[in-house]
Amino acid sequence: MLVVTLAAALSLAACSDADSGTTANGSPSAVVTSPAGRDDVSAQQPPRDRTADAEPACDVPCYGDAETAGTLSEDTVVEMSGMAASVRTPGLYYVVGDEPGTPEVVAVREDGTPVARLELDGMDPENAEALAVGPCGDDPDASCLYVGDIGDHVGRDHVVVYRAPEPDLADPPDQQTLDADALEFTYEGGPTDAEALLVDPDGRPLVVSKAPFDRDTGETGSTRLYRGPADGGELEVVADIELPEPEEGFLAALAGNVVTDASADLGAGRVLLRTYDEILEYRAPEAGADVATFPDWPLRRVPAGNVLQAETVAYAVDDCGYLTTSELTGTIDVVRCTD
Repeated sequence: MLVVTLAAALSLAACSDADSGTTANGSPSAVVTSPAGRDDVSAQQPPRDRTADAEPACDVPCYGDAETAGTLSEDTVVEMSGMAASVRTPGLYYVVGDEPGTPEVVAVREDGTPVARLELDGMDPENAEALAVGPCGDDPDASCLYVGDIGDHVGRDHVVVYRAPEPDLADPPDQQTLDADALEFTYEGGPTDAEALLVDPDGRPLVVSKAPFDRDTGETGSTRLYRGPADGGELEVVADIELPEPEEGFLAALAGNVVTDASADLGAGRVLLRTYDEILEYRAPEAGADVATFPDWPLRRVPAGNVLQAETVAYAVDDCGYLTTSELTGTIDVVRCTD
């Protein structure tokens, strides 16, 4: 577990529609674009240099500075590892801890105030590292809560994603039990560690791997995107993700440039990836783009907040912006749109 300060590592570029060379808080802006990596997108996205230092004006939405919204207490969740916004009850967020055997997720407000404890029937995870809310596999018009028991430090022969219909929390009880499906998956190529889960419009899970890190050489391995069937099966590699080197890579030097969470806004065609040092936002080049092609979309750095050992990121549903939290302290930072 990393116990370090991020203050020196989080001088990141925000976006602004003011001067093309400055952000909303006056720091230089940075836009990073990814090369087209596969034939189906090469015509849309000509190859570009990931290290390009072009500084165009921000396109909408533009984000302001991160602000502390509140703190999750240890009574709410221990070692915060996953967060996702409720679709059915906008303004609420689901959170989960990564301790073995936790049977529940907790619905909280933006400031961390608990609203309801939701026990998923049969959930007994080894290492729940991710949450997502997305279309249900058998009913694309309904929303489901997905808990990703996908953390793997020992080489598990399979992982589990728990799927439950999203409850109506407009007037929630203190405790509620949800019927859940335990969807088992194996990885193409063998066991893989991961902490980031997305769901596509057909209810298929997309898992972003947590790349291996060699402390002796300081090298981070490959980050991959996997997609599996909606009801379980094999997670197949659909893309390699080439993460840009962080501008201030203090934690990357200690733990690797690795993905610790992800969030998708399917309607807007946007994806966030959280690393220990940064948050990267990918934007679809055209409406209706397959979310599994996001590694080829143009990307930019967005404000990462100032939270210790950040392991979550979640787009807001009721507002424009996103939240990110600390695994160590439970601090919640919110980044809102300025345009």
